[in-house]
Amino acid sequence: MSSSNQKVIIVGGGPVGLTAAHALSRAGIDFTLLESRPSIVIDAGSNLVILPTGLRILGQLGLLETFNAVSSPLGRIRRFDHEGNDIGDANFFVHHKENHGIAPRVVSRHDVTRVLYESLPATIQSRLLANKRVSSVATTASSVTVTCTDGSVHTGSMLIGADGAHSFVRSQMRDLALAADAPAAAINPAQPFLTTYRAMWIRFPTQADLAPGDANETHGRDCAIQTFVGEETSVIGMYERLPAPTQDRLRYSAADEEDFVARWGDLPLSDEVTVRRAYESRVQAGMVSLEEGVVPNWSWGRMVLVGDAAHKFTPSTGAGCNNGMVDVVALVNEIVRALDGGDDVETAFAEYQKARFQAVVDGCAGAGRATATATWMNGIFKFVDLHVMKRKAVQKMLVDRAAHEIASTPVLECVEDGELLTGGKVPWAQGAQSRTALAAY
Repeated sequence: MSSSNQKVIIVGGGPVGLTAAHALSRAGIDFTLLESRPSIVIDAGSNLVILPTGLRILGQLGLLETFNAVSSPLGRIRRFDHEGNDIGDANFFVHHKENHGIAPRVVSRHDVTRVLYESLPATIQSRLLANKRVSSVATTASSVTVTCTDGSVHTGSMLIGADGAHSFVRSQMRDLALAADAPAAAINPAQPFLTTYRAMWIRFPTQADLAPGDANETHGRDCAIQTFVGEETSVIGMYERLPAPTQDRLRYSAADEEDFVARWGDLPLSDEVTVRRAYESRVQAGMVSLEEGVVPNWSWGRMVLVGDAAHKFTPSTGAGCNNGMVDVVALVNEIVRALDGGDDVETAFAEYQKARFQAVVDGCAGAGRATATATWMNGIFKFVDLHVMKRKAVQKMLVDRAAHEIASTPVLECVEDGELLTGGKVPWAQGAQSRTALAAY
């Protein structure tokens, strides 16, 4: 197979789908991206934390300088309990910079999608189609055909599902596997994720004692808050433990938001600002479920999943979007190798999942533990949060323990530019070196 007669259909135009558009463009592979919303760039959603792994990918794509202009570096995190008592700073982001030469950065979803979209040439932007909600997928041994609700039909040689936790592509993979009488192990659960927490996010004008660049957390029984402060607006994410975990999809109304604020409105975001004060001055707000889990099968035939469609983390560690971006890099590397070497796409998909699966299982578990600790799920988690995690040596040990694995995440092999992130204590692995190192974890 050669890349000249291959075309990829990407379903989903969020940060992960747009990263796929960039990566495929760099690899010289044709594609069409289908986004169900009316615009690729929308002003909605909470903020994202981009970790060194994600920043390295943006650097490879030539976007780091532009991205830095719309994002803020993260350093020390101040931590409070529900009564506003200081429970010790967290310096995880500081140690990330020491190890990898760059600090994690916080950015609005709007700005990261805008940077990814506007940096594409006009000829490439024309392949990104909004208002394209997929209604069905049909496959053959050599092609995938996607039909949208507006009647348009799009055919390619493979399909990448970057369409989030409630992925339509994933449900179509399951239906096709069932129709083919596939072995039970090859059929994904209809509801693969478990929801233990719900979240409310609030964007509000930066005010009072909140200073641009601040990062604060509020911890306590059943509810934790992360606050990121920007020049003009600040964003909080509040994570509330449900009475019981559920696999059902939950939706929330404005009344649910009001009830949420009534329960937790007095919690502090800083010495002077409470949740209620932030909500009353809000620019935007919303509630969502925080699904968790890893889908057992990431591909079926010529269809493959990336990002939240394949694995869903709680936001506490900021790892979800970053892992989706790394998925894209690992997947495109395998696709290019398959096309160059004459191998089949299904083998490339299997190798991609093999390379990424354990990393996301571990990442999902780590995010869940972080949320359980911050919400004091039980007495052990409370003790760890108040008496163990405040210790600077423990924080450094945890970051250092993951440093070599972070430095071994894959890079786009079709981009030959030199390493942009330097100055850290732990050198980044490159190309085949990265693949070899990753196999050790």
